[in-house]
Amino acid sequence: MSPEPSDRDQVFPPRPGAPREFQHPDEVRAFVEEIRERNRRAIDRYQEYVDRAGGLTGEGFSSDGTVRAEVDADGVLARLDIDDVALRRGRHLAEMILAAIREAQAARALRLAELGTSLTGGRVTELVREAVPEHVRDILDQRDGRR
Repeated sequence: MSPEPSDRDQVFPPRPGAPREFQHPDEVRAFVEEIRERNRRAIDRYQEYVDRAGGLTGEGFSSDGTVRAEVDADGVLARLDIDDVALRRGRHLAEMILAAIREAQAARALRLAELGTSLTGGRVTELVREAVPEHVRDILDQRDGRR
């Protein structure tokens, strides 16, 4: 009479997060090589992101176009152009400058997100777009020909 099969004799797929069991050293080597390859691809994607993101800047304008701001690759104001017409706006000039800077920073953030999405296929752009104020998104979309 043969013994009853036990639960230990049955083959079940591993539970997610459960330790993987190997039957032979070659399986361990193959598993480690698979991890190395995934990590190498991730490092390559990260390096490509760093290389391509390093020069991304952003540009923004006041609502009437008389103030232009540019932020550098770190998101810091690098250039500010103020038309003579804007200088006559008095107390509104500060608001116009801030609006142009914020738009430039948002434009840069969206460009970085688009780059990240293109490299990972994730939801980066969608998440960043949700964080950018709607009126700024609309301006940037219009300027980039998305509308």
